[in-house]
Amino acid sequence: MLEKKIRELSHKTSRRIALPAFFTILLFVAAIFLVLLPQLEESFLARKKEMIQELTETEWSLLKTYYERELSGELTRAEAQKRAVLRIQNLRYGPEKKDYFWINDMVPRMIMHPYRTDLDGKDISDFQDSNGKYLFVEMVKVVQQQGAGYVDYLWQWKDDSVRIAPKMSYVKGFEPWGCIIGTGMYIDDVHAEISKIRTKLTAISMGILLAISLLSAYSIRQTMLADRERLGIFMEREILMKSLEESKNRYRNLIETTSDWIWETDCDGRYTYSSPRVTDLLGYLPEKIINKTLMDIVSPQQVKTFNTTYQKLLRAQKPINGLENICLGKSGQIVVLENNAVPIYNQQDEFLGYRGIARDITERKIAMEELKKSRDDLHASLEETVTSLASTAEKRDPYTAGHQLRVDLLACAIAKELGLPGEQIEGLHIAALLHDIGKITLPSDYLAKPSKLTKEEMAVIRCHPAVGYEILKNIHFPWPVAEIVYQHHEHLDGSGYPRALTDKDILLEAKILAVADVVEAMSSHRPYRPSLGIDFALDAIRSGRETHYHAPSVDACVHLITEKKLDICSKDLCPVFL
Repeated sequence: MLEKKIRELSHKTSRRIALPAFFTILLFVAAIFLVLLPQLEESFLARKKEMIQELTETEWSLLKTYYERELSGELTRAEAQKRAVLRIQNLRYGPEKKDYFWINDMVPRMIMHPYRTDLDGKDISDFQDSNGKYLFVEMVKVVQQQGAGYVDYLWQWKDDSVRIAPKMSYVKGFEPWGCIIGTGMYIDDVHAEISKIRTKLTAISMGILLAISLLSAYSIRQTMLADRERLGIFMEREILMKSLEESKNRYRNLIETTSDWIWETDCDGRYTYSSPRVTDLLGYLPEKIINKTLMDIVSPQQVKTFNTTYQKLLRAQKPINGLENICLGKSGQIVVLENNAVPIYNQQDEFLGYRGIARDITERKIAMEELKKSRDDLHASLEETVTSLASTAEKRDPYTAGHQLRVDLLACAIAKELGLPGEQIEGLHIAALLHDIGKITLPSDYLAKPSKLTKEEMAVIRCHPAVGYEILKNIHFPWPVAEIVYQHHEHLDGSGYPRALTDKDILLEAKILAVADVVEAMSSHRPYRPSLGIDFALDAIRSGRETHYHAPSVDACVHLITEKKLDICSKDLCPVFL
């Protein structure tokens, strides 16, 4: 009856572990494929739409410049329009430098199209795409109703007049000249970039999912094994209780057949009784153990360290609980024993010795070592996954390759200098490796631009902490990694971005990361400038101490670099990690 109840309890326990593990995995998959990926695709498409809008607004400003020159009398209207058209006609952008701008009037009549010169000067009100859409008429309507907006249609692929592809354009009217300027993006291009991101995220997600699945399976298996062990212990206890109730003789028989070694010693620790189990454990006959001490069977490697502990226990004359020692069997086999014993006293309260039991825990110790190794392997897997995520961002920006690793090195060194605990430094380490993960959604030509970014381009670049937060917020790290990444460009006085947080709202890890990031960025080469030098970088953080940057972090960083305790320019980087 007892065995049946214990088995039922074991099965219930296994189900309680298995079901949450299953639903956790299911929730993870749903979060990645139903929430994170759609949001990422939606965000990426929105960024692309913002980009063509900003580009159109920029060229609209160019038209305004020439119009102002017309108003000032510097140019006639014809000259101003001609120069503006010639300048815009030659503008190209995009990875292949084939994306362009065009201008038509409100008739509509084509004023200038770089790839369809056959339309220049012609009435295009009857022009239709492959689906029969009067696209230029639609553009005029959008401008008349809204002043600017987006239009979807089919158009030739850049300068390839044969290939037709879906396109989305942003058009804006220039009222003084009665014309419309526009540019667009090819939907196939957007889908191709989104597909690459989806493939990478899917691979990373599958890796994490596999790790979670293996860990869950391992936990269930270990629980079932523990239940079986408990079942065995309960059954032995049941047998023991029945034997004690039956008779004193049967009690001795039970002692001699139990799986543990039962013993008694005198006050000097010499064995006075040994159950037959010692033969199975150590290979000695019970009578050969009599008058020996525990020190006679301890492994030679443990004799020196264990002797002091053993003598203290004998002198203390107190119960012995969980005393582990490594023994050497008669055949040279290693056996780990766990001893539990109680002191024996006579009626005069004189100490006579110990009565105890020794249990073979060799397999348990081996299992514990394997469990520790499994935990270490899981931690290594997390490190590899994070490193893979970090390299995803850096592969899109080869000019800053190694930036995240150098920031990690410096940030962890600062944290260690400040005396942060190892667990907190570990979270900072993960966040530092991922702090620029949001750059995977930025246009690659912005990241590799060999000149200073425009105000509009800089606005796009400054979105990367928020994008990084969106990517990481649903990954359940043991530390606030997503929030640290979100805050790493914030300043103490609220002048940072993207949320203009102030000192009290910024995490300590984010403050440290901000100092490390700016020092590394200034002391490294960039596409649009050479390295400013480590001295320039240190002066910059000193000048922003207590206004922009966390004062203790600034002091620690300056100390580490000026005292030559850290070289962030070294090629042999190894993160400072506890």
